[in-house]
Amino acid sequence: MNNTRKSFFVLLFLLISICGFSQKIKIDKGEIKLDDKTIGFIEGKKPFFRIVSLDKSYGVTVELKKAPNEESLTLPWIELQDEESGKYNELEFKSRKFSAFNYDRSVVYELLDRNYISVEGLNKTAIESFINGESTGISAKRYGVQGEINKAENIADTYKLGIDDFGVIYSIKAQNPDPEDKRIGYIRMTSPSSNGDLKYEVMDLDNNLIATWFARGGSFSGYEKLLNQELITFNGKVFKAAFENRGNPIGYKMSNDITAMNIVRVLIGNGYTLGSPSLLKTK
Repeated sequence: MNNTRKSFFVLLFLLISICGFSQKIKIDKGEIKLDDKTIGFIEGKKPFFRIVSLDKSYGVTVELKKAPNEESLTLPWIELQDEESGKYNELEFKSRKFSAFNYDRSVVYELLDRNYISVEGLNKTAIESFINGESTGISAKRYGVQGEINKAENIADTYKLGIDDFGVIYSIKAQNPDPEDKRIGYIRMTSPSSNGDLKYEVMDLDNNLIATWFARGGSFSGYEKLLNQELITFNGKVFKAAFENRGNPIGYKMSNDITAMNIVRVLIGNGYTLGSPSLLKTK
């Protein structure tokens, strides 16, 4: 048998093996079926679900949680609670089979991936070990991040920011020699950028590049990850800033560009106040 045929049969064997071990979850009138075998029951609707074993002797409750004002595409996290003890722990969705249209099935797939449910039903030992173990701290992290975002938004509000059609950024807190001059910086948009996607750059009044924002798959020297709806500052800090395609229904105007304003607000809210460093040095 030549090498080509050997490679073909090896690949065929692997595909058969993968298909053979692939497990399919189905929810049918409250019954949880794994490869057509009933392994338990689920009831409720988003954000609350109750899952019980086949003999109904053991149950857990699931609550899907999100921090206020999180981006719409941010997945909720799962609070998994033991009905008997009332204790709980938290986990994030990691299953590739997540579906926003079937949260009940998505929850079961997540438990299946973590061996908290199997062909034998709910794995009480594994679930109790997880719940009684060290807290994952997901809610503290997510609420903490949201708190930082809210704080930045409140700071940005105090600057009364504006952008004109030429990309000039204005603020009532501008510190220019002429008190009527409210300029603090500039923003420009490049579409498409070198990576074929949307890019914005923010400069101070001395035209120093302060931050670069990428819509998707952006790369920046010295930063190893790709940037997606994120801005990176001159000193390597990275912040989320949402893309928003509303605001320009007929013809493009920078003054109506909500994405541009989102970027500037995030930057200002996190302490990058723009202005003119050279001017401040002479004061």
